[in-house]
Amino acid sequence: MAGARLVHWQAVRLVVLAVLAAFIQVDSVQPATTAGPVRQWLHAAEDQPSQASVWSRLARQLPVNLPGSRPVFRLRSTSRAGVLLSWPSRPAPDVALVEPARARAPVDSVVRLAFSEPMEATSVEQSFRVDPSVDGQFEWPDPETFLFRPSAPLAYRTIYRVSVAGYGVAQRRLVTAASFSFSTLWPPPAVPFPFTLTFDDCGTAEQIQAILTALDDRGLHAIFFPTGKCRDQFPWLVPTLIAAGHRVCNHTYSHPDLSKLSAGAIASEIQRGVSVQCDLFRPPYGAMDKFGRVYSVATSLGYKIQLWDVDTRDWAGTPTDVMVAMIRARGGVVLMHMHGIHTVEAIRAL
Repeated sequence: MAGARLVHWQAVRLVVLAVLAAFIQVDSVQPATTAGPVRQWLHAAEDQPSQASVWSRLARQLPVNLPGSRPVFRLRSTSRAGVLLSWPSRPAPDVALVEPARARAPVDSVVRLAFSEPMEATSVEQSFRVDPSVDGQFEWPDPETFLFRPSAPLAYRTIYRVSVAGYGVAQRRLVTAASFSFSTLWPPPAVPFPFTLTFDDCGTAEQIQAILTALDDRGLHAIFFPTGKCRDQFPWLVPTLIAAGHRVCNHTYSHPDLSKLSAGAIASEIQRGVSVQCDLFRPPYGAMDKFGRVYSVATSLGYKIQLWDVDTRDWAGTPTDVMVAMIRARGGVVLMHMHGIHTVEAIRAL
């Protein structure tokens, strides 16, 4: 008799809730997707509001049977629609992608996820997906940190999507679910001779940022010779270059022809230039006077003269294929400029 009453009460409860739900204004929901099949403890795609009626959602989502592992909904009052379905007051755990941290990830990257509270390991591991598919091993440095270590390098120039879900240890009926994406570097340049890219002078903020993005895409580090005026114009430039792993060396303050200046003027230009733990000095235009003033002043200030092996003349509009052919034919120190016309295309084409 008690069982019959329970079934009758549950049926009445569903009918009442279905009638009330007819007046509910349901906000749009963006479902979390995974690359693999949906696990038992995740919402199925058909549970989303756009794919099912109010009645079917109530019938499937409300815990009218024995407590299971599905997320719990509760009822709360509202002035407009009577009742609304909502999550329990205790929030689900948060998750963030910690690694890869760079905009372009190296192909030997690991995937590190940080949760806001200890997680049930099995639920996280069973839900974890990487698309395109990658084999690897799971590690838990601590109960809040999940690490996926690929068994082989990732593919170059590829977008990877990571999906994960799982239970918190504190309350298994609260589920977190999230997806992330990252891109890998472009393949390294295929050239027969090693080379070092160097960039002189200055450019617009857009030109400089485009060069930095191209270098990051290719996983390349370069030597920058900005003028002191460029540093003053863009206070963010030097910290950005250093943070990206590039060297920042001296190219005078205002880019004059030093061969036409006195020793004192040469010293002033060099001393007001940019140098961050770098002893390299590049005279503008490569100009060296016959009396040796440029060389002697620079060396007295602790600098070594750094010229170049390949002059791309990118400032004059040298075509991309010509610059690439010049670099591949010789290698060595390559002279480019932050204001070069086809410089970004050449970096990407190497």
